[in-house]
Amino acid sequence: MSGITGMKIAIILFCAYLALLGLDLLVRPDLTFSELENRRLEMRPAFSWPDLLSGDYGRELERWMADQIAGRDSWVGVKAELLRLIGKRENRGVYFGRGHTLLQRFAKPSDEALDETIAGILHLQSLLPDLPVSLLLAPTSAGVYPEKLPALAVSDDQAAFIRQVARQLAGRVQLVDVLHDLVQKADEPIYYRTDHHWTMRGAYYAWSSWLSQTGKTAADEGDYTREIVSEIFYGTSWARAGLYRLPPDAIEVIRPRTPVAVTVRDVAAGEVTDSLYQPEYLEKRDQYGYFLGGNQPLLVIEKEAKDPGEPERRLLLVKNSYANCMIEFLLRDFDEIHVVDLRFFQNNLAAYARDAAIGEILFLYDVIGFGNDRQLRLLTRSA
Repeated sequence: MSGITGMKIAIILFCAYLALLGLDLLVRPDLTFSELENRRLEMRPAFSWPDLLSGDYGRELERWMADQIAGRDSWVGVKAELLRLIGKRENRGVYFGRGHTLLQRFAKPSDEALDETIAGILHLQSLLPDLPVSLLLAPTSAGVYPEKLPALAVSDDQAAFIRQVARQLAGRVQLVDVLHDLVQKADEPIYYRTDHHWTMRGAYYAWSSWLSQTGKTAADEGDYTREIVSEIFYGTSWARAGLYRLPPDAIEVIRPRTPVAVTVRDVAAGEVTDSLYQPEYLEKRDQYGYFLGGNQPLLVIEKEAKDPGEPERRLLLVKNSYANCMIEFLLRDFDEIHVVDLRFFQNNLAAYARDAAIGEILFLYDVIGFGNDRQLRLLTRSA
């Protein structure tokens, strides 16, 4: 009898808890942003009969409730730990790897999507036939550390994907394959364990590969110094997977021994700074924003000291966030770097390159970002 009474009390308490959660959703204003996951949260959907009948309203309501439920971060963490305890290998596309390493699953895009992406890049090259154009495809940590993937993990072959892209570019755009060189440095911290990006050291080695494959002067490691600016970095993979008890990463910064004075102009925001680094981000959840302050539509970075007897060397860097920590190195060979993120850039890219007297173009993406970037496919509309 006492067992039945105890069960009734547990059921009543559970129902009361659910009622409180529902009441909280109804009366509490929606949160707009998750600092932990570094993303915008779903807002309360507007009701309409057509959306209700089609099922769209129900799906939107479910996403809103999942994002706005009280104690969401704790529930995400509990779910991830339970998944790992019962033998699950991943959560939300992130594998629980060996050595406290989180690795993103790579799924290559469809042949149709890849064809459209390649067509966009080749179209831009055809509009600017006198400019050297290269594409650096950065592997993710799963491509460099396959031995850290859990047993039976499914992740497409990144080396084969990079070779396929090189074939489709047909020599008109040079594919810079850095995978082999990064594998040779795999015993060094070239990728974060809790984030999907490579570290600045990984970017340095990739830059060195780009130099050698495009016929430029090799880098000299002795010209650069290393400094740890944070030892408590948790990245996007950590937030996505929900394994919140993992040890943090360190952020290492590599700078020239002889400092390079720069002017950084954020064109859309109308702001000008004198540094590639934003130290205030080290006090925030998104510490990777230390590099460039995140992603902007267009940055124009100019070296203040230029050789007056030489023509200015201008690079157009079309990129996603993997490039943010490489710009320090690219400044060795260029007086100006025009940094474009096509996710936010609204202008005609070919026309911009002409107007800015660009001398060389570099596309820099990780393999996942490259496969998913719809804006690259829209380059076929350039004129």
